[in-house]
Amino acid sequence: MTIGSITTGAQTVTATGAVTSTSGLDISGITGDYTIHVRIQNLSTASATPKLTLQLEDSVNAFTAVLPVVVKEVTGPIATNAEQHFSWRKYETPNLRAGTGSAVLRANVMALGGTTPSLTLDSWLEY
Repeated sequence: MTIGSITTGAQTVTATGAVTSTSGLDISGITGDYTIHVRIQNLSTASATPKLTLQLEDSVNAFTAVLPVVVKEVTGPIATNAEQHFSWRKYETPNLRAGTGSAVLRANVMALGGTTPSLTLDSWLEY
């Protein structure tokens, strides 16, 4: 079993956009079964209910264009002692272009709602 990091460890995010490197995880050589993991360790705001829309997306042209693989909406708060873990197997993500030349995968925060929101997450691919 091999673990490929989609994010570089746990990342704290306070705005929308790609999480960590925009180059993404190289998935061009993955041809067998896999599981995508996302762990949300914290989702909070100063007021109101924190909301998150996270998109796992792949690209074959350095993210000039993307293909959404998974879109996950989460409503918090999520405390560090009650983290949430989500996972998707290969058969649940038929859009993922694993095994395709130049294919890469990244996590992208599409929406992060609430006053001064804070999100801590990490994600990886197990294959």
